Amino acid sequence: MKRKSTRSNNSGQALIIASLVITMLLLSTVYYVFEINKDGLKDEMTFEYAFLATKLSATNAITSALANISNGGEPTVLLTDLNKLASVIRNHYYETKCDLSSIPLNVTPYQDGIRISWNSNGSGITSAYVDFVMNFSELSTQYDSEYSTNITTTLNIEGTSAGSGNVKSVNVTCRMYNEGEPALANSIRLFYQNETEGSWTVVDLSNNLNTIDYGNGTYFMSFNVYAQNSFQISARSQDLRDIFVVANTTCSFV
Repeated sequence: MKRKSTRSNNSGQALIIASLVITMLLLSTVYYVFEINKDGLKDEMTFEYAFLATKLSATNAITSALANISNGGEPTVLLTDLNKLASVIRNHYYETKCDLSSIPLNVTPYQDGIRISWNSNGSGITSAYVDFVMNFSELSTQYDSEYSTNITTTLNIEGTSAGSGNVKSVNVTCRMYNEGEPALANSIRLFYQNETEGSWTVVDLSNNLNTIDYGNGTYFMSFNVYAQNSFQISARSQDLRDIFVVANTTCSFV
């Protein structure tokens, strides 16, 4: 399935800008802490604070890039944004040297740090995985850290149908997860596809669509369609981070 092309860059670019603004605010605070401790930065907690601020900034950059890519942006956005972030961090410190190196994961199913698995097995995954090496140094003091960041949006879908003839009553349950934990969806749109047809048909109010939001990342939807005994259902969703994900499944007849 092709990635969504509408709204391809707007939400992702807005998140990139927001991420860099947050980065500057965080690093400004860290620099202030460095300034008031410029006797040698011997307090390890000062480095720890700088590490946490930089790690949060990197997480924001990955999240914004993944939103951009999943909505139709180029996969190269991830490395481009991480390089921009590293440059901002490197140039922001004066009396202290800070280097942030990023290595996007290139082990199957990831390519250049990105995994987009929108298959027909009832589960869709949009994910980014990056390894980082961070180094703070000042005079005789040095602080090093290696860590990994994984941002993953998962959408699971289950569907059943019942009814005689070509009119089917369909029940669909969707579950959204962020990093394996239940998460809220910003939007969910349903489509269906008959076995003999190549195009997807949107499910809307004309299908008597009814949605129940349980408030915990689980969504129950019921509707009517003209369909054969076996047909495909597709759920296309964005989480609250604007990360787009698609999950497809074959609707079973009960």
